[in-house]
Amino acid sequence: MADEPLPLRTEPQARAIPAGTTMRFVLLLVLMLASSSSMLPTALTAAGLNDGPQCLLAAGVATGRTPPAEVLRSAAYRACIAEHGPVPWWVAPTVPVALLVLAGGLFFALPAWRTRRSRAVPLAVVDHDGRILRRLEQLAQVAGLKRVPRVVVDPFAASTGAAVFGSDRRPIVRLHGGLLSRRSSAPEDFEAVLLHELAHIRNGDVTLTYATVALWRTFIAAVLVPYVAGFAILVFNAYAPESPPYEISLPAWRALVLPLLMTVVVYLARSDVLRSRELHADLTAARWGANPRIWGAVAPAPPAGMLPRALRSFTELWHTHPRWDLRREALADSTAMFEVPALLMFLTGTAAALVNSQLWHFVGDAGLASRWAWDLTIALLPAALVTGVAGTALWRSVVHRLLTTRPGLSGARAGLWLGVGMVVGELFGNRIAIYRWLPGEPVMVVPVVLVGLAFAWWVTQCSHLWVTVRRGRTIRPPMVLVLAGACLALCAWFWWWQDFGVIIANIPGLLTNPLGPGTEGLPVDPAGEYDAILNATARAVPLLGTTVAVPLALPAVAVLWVVPLAAWAVRRVPPGPVPSVVPGIGGSAVPAEPLPPLRRALLPGMLGGVLCWAGVAGVKAHMHGWQPPVRLRGIAAPLLFQDGACAALLAGAAVAALVAGLLADRYRLIAALVAAHAAALAGYAGVWVLSASDGCVGAISTFTTACDWRPVAVWQAFQYLLGIVLVLVTVVGIASAAVVSVARRALRRGTRPAAPPPAGKEPRGPVLRRSVVGVLCAGAIGVPTALLSLPGPPETGVAASSAKPAAHPRFAAQEASGQADAWYGLGGRALIVRYSTTLEQLRTLGAEATQSAAGDALVASRLPSICVAFGKVARDADAFFPVPDPRVLPSWRTFTTMAAKGSQDCLDGLARNDNDLVATGMKEINRATAAADSINAWITASRAGRP
Repeated sequence: MADEPLPLRTEPQARAIPAGTTMRFVLLLVLMLASSSSMLPTALTAAGLNDGPQCLLAAGVATGRTPPAEVLRSAAYRACIAEHGPVPWWVAPTVPVALLVLAGGLFFALPAWRTRRSRAVPLAVVDHDGRILRRLEQLAQVAGLKRVPRVVVDPFAASTGAAVFGSDRRPIVRLHGGLLSRRSSAPEDFEAVLLHELAHIRNGDVTLTYATVALWRTFIAAVLVPYVAGFAILVFNAYAPESPPYEISLPAWRALVLPLLMTVVVYLARSDVLRSRELHADLTAARWGANPRIWGAVAPAPPAGMLPRALRSFTELWHTHPRWDLRREALADSTAMFEVPALLMFLTGTAAALVNSQLWHFVGDAGLASRWAWDLTIALLPAALVTGVAGTALWRSVVHRLLTTRPGLSGARAGLWLGVGMVVGELFGNRIAIYRWLPGEPVMVVPVVLVGLAFAWWVTQCSHLWVTVRRGRTIRPPMVLVLAGACLALCAWFWWWQDFGVIIANIPGLLTNPLGPGTEGLPVDPAGEYDAILNATARAVPLLGTTVAVPLALPAVAVLWVVPLAAWAVRRVPPGPVPSVVPGIGGSAVPAEPLPPLRRALLPGMLGGVLCWAGVAGVKAHMHGWQPPVRLRGIAAPLLFQDGACAALLAGAAVAALVAGLLADRYRLIAALVAAHAAALAGYAGVWVLSASDGCVGAISTFTTACDWRPVAVWQAFQYLLGIVLVLVTVVGIASAAVVSVARRALRRGTRPAAPPPAGKEPRGPVLRRSVVGVLCAGAIGVPTALLSLPGPPETGVAASSAKPAAHPRFAAQEASGQADAWYGLGGRALIVRYSTTLEQLRTLGAEATQSAAGDALVASRLPSICVAFGKVARDADAFFPVPDPRVLPSWRTFTTMAAKGSQDCLDGLARNDNDLVATGMKEINRATAAADSINAWITASRAGRP
């Protein structure tokens, strides 16, 4: 029976490797490479081998500033570089290359090691009659393999399993001795095990698996071990008994925790990939005819309480092989394999934030952060990874639910875990909280979570929408379209976050007052009637202006509603099969599902546009009574009008989004975005027309009574604010859809879910509908294009102020603290400690001389060496950097001068036997000691007063 041929099926029904597994491997790869390029130089810095970059800080040069020539030519700087020379610039980019080379060597060495003669023998040694080889050839034909893989046997392994390793091109199957011994008594079990291993080969996951293993082991040996060693040296030097006390700064402790988190993230993601490949190999082997009895060989675990089940689920995350009960459940119903795991989303968010943070630090240290190409690169990489991993998982889950006629995916839970993962990655990334464990503005973690939610929600709804209107037999083109749009939006977010968000999150008070203290230049109302509005505008506009400072912000805003809107312009075709999308159901078809009427979004948009026109007209009518007052005829009146017009646009967009959300049964987010932006475009047309014709209608004339047409001036006046309004309209649309969704879900709780809409005919008026879609898309693309391409107005007033937050006092405090740390760590600490030690020797000598009968002789024998030591400290201090704080600089000069003079007077007095001169020297030493105490107080204050 064992030698009977099995049914020949050379083509499995679908790929067993799930889409996204390769992207998860790429995610791990990029995370390891980016981390290694940053962690190894940091480890060298912790070990004291890469302190050269701190020399400029110790010299008082601000971070990112070009050092003055006199600093670079100074003897102190040259001596600092010679002693604490930086690692050459090429080390950081070389580390990832070296990691790949080492991992590649290990990848090719692992098969040789696992097939060594002491552990494995060729199959021919134990297969004397060739029956095992013939059966293996038959199973390889069933698996659709072009050639039989190399087979070895581990005669010392008593288990009844097997393993495949090597690469996809040259796989090696190792059979355990216990499996061969059961071949005669349980041939079906033997064949099931072989089919499972052949499924790994057919699925093409052998190379991926062992590349992951090789990278992981190389990362531990080449990156994590040196990192731990470097920080062990730092801790030892700081707390060794013979070492003078020194406080390790909080950033150093955070940098020590960072590799622990990355190790956990990488290990969990690696385990998830390996577990997934095992489940899919099980499915493939079962489709080839493997007896499912082998997966039931282990009895199911008895029912357990909630806490034991939670503990089992947690421990399962760390295993590379799934539990037997999970494998049996996957064979019975593979639906769970196409859900969006919370762990995958969490790890993706955490890894993306860590990658972005590591690249941000690396580019910043290299002085390239201000170049837009590098900003785009370090934002695009994590955005592409999140889109490739999380976006693909969401898309596949949506398609699987459609094909299996299950309820649609909301994406809220997946997006929440994605956002939480990004928050965790940021908290350990050492950039939104540098001198504290939590951010200076903790509320800034909320937008990070909301971005994850919005990303998953948008991808889910667009995926469902485009799958139902796809053209042809494949859904890959719309899949690429949706994921490309999501990647663009996410790239704009990461760009804004790395340039502005991390600064706002790190500095307390910057969110509410980006201008900082001293706002004397703000436009104010002398009567005080409109001070609150004007001051709020002056502070809000620079903060909100950071959004449009990102070049991708406006294109991302357009994409978010143009990509789904374009689906209404696609001609519907009869539903057909979906090949190579979901394993096991490759011949299924997406059920017919008509699109909701576009008017449910357009009519609320028109309503919102009318409200915008009415609001702008109301603002102009209200201001008409001023004409305007003399006290507001400067910049204040235009600012007040701009505020009122923008408020009218946002209010109309909010009403449109809320109404569209209430009318929409499906695609609520898409409907809200389309309605909000349609209302904003129509409303801005009202702003433009009514303002350009100011003076033509007497009742709403605001700034002039002469009827004239001024379109260019009005465009320039609102050009800057319009970009901000478009971003805010997007936020308003998403928030409105979320509010309506939560409210309707709460109202429907406890009732039956609504049945899916029946299939319907193509809606009437396709030409009209496509024309309307074309006009809206033209406006959505044309307005941002004009904002980005046309020249802006002169930089006057708050509306044209710099997009970056103004200088804040906490920036200066943080910079001063870093300079103090560098000065103290690179030599200042050693000088102060040497001086304190010498001073203690002097005081001990004075006490002993007072109590001894031979006090004069004791002083004469020991005081010269003490005075020489004071002079040596003074000379070394004079050759070192002055303190970088101008307020403490006089104390430093007093210290060096008085220590040197006191040493010289002491030695001269001893040589001339002049006690008065010796006493003068001691007074000068006392003045140097007082100055040293001031310097110590400055160091203590700089640490205690960190922002």
